[in-house]
Amino acid sequence: MSEDTQNPAAGQADSAGRRAAAYWFSDGLPEIVLGLPYLIWGAAGLAWSLDIGSYRAFFAVTMVAMCGFFAVYFGDRKILDFLKARVTYPRTGYVRPPAIPESPSGGATGTANPKPRDRNVTLFRDSAYTFFVAFAIVLWADGRWGVPVAMTIATVLIYVLSRHEARPYSWWTVSPIALAGWATACLDLPPKSRQFLPLLIGGAWLLARGTWTLIRYLRAHPRPAPLEPLSHE
Repeated sequence: MSEDTQNPAAGQADSAGRRAAAYWFSDGLPEIVLGLPYLIWGAAGLAWSLDIGSYRAFFAVTMVAMCGFFAVYFGDRKILDFLKARVTYPRTGYVRPPAIPESPSGGATGTANPKPRDRNVTLFRDSAYTFFVAFAIVLWADGRWGVPVAMTIATVLIYVLSRHEARPYSWWTVSPIALAGWATACLDLPPKSRQFLPLLIGGAWLLARGTWTLIRYLRAHPRPAPLEPLSHE
């Protein structure tokens, strides 16, 4: 007999935790916040490699994108809390953000450490950073087929890592990543340009996913009208 069968309260807590984790991604903001630095970094690098714009402009944009990326890496919860406090919480209320689950060795993989039986957890940030894996692969294998292979690997990793998430990605959802990678094989680009394509594709995919989710969320949950003050007669 399973633990959940022996203890119905544990099963209820498990379901509540997964609903809370799913709620964190219901507005698309996590994907938007992580996708923007990827997209800006990749676009700036591609423009520089194709001699579009000046080196100073490329350096400035790249520095901004890199700072934004590391700001998201180290302070994504603060950034998202700031945005959600103005977009999400006034519409559908506050729920505790998902924690980062413990690694098999017993140590936490991030700053947050969930309680036992707590399913309000997420590996979204780890799965999204697989685009850096693709970036590294293309740096090593900079031929025409480096990007298609790298983006296929990134697609599989994102799908596998999200399988046990509260909001997993389906094959149909992640397939555009691989398809975009294979489409680049038709482009006649120098190796120094191809190395930025994983960042560009990953950022565009995250931003497109997040924006579409946010639009649907805002349509389904309009901001409530402010309460009118009581009249004194």
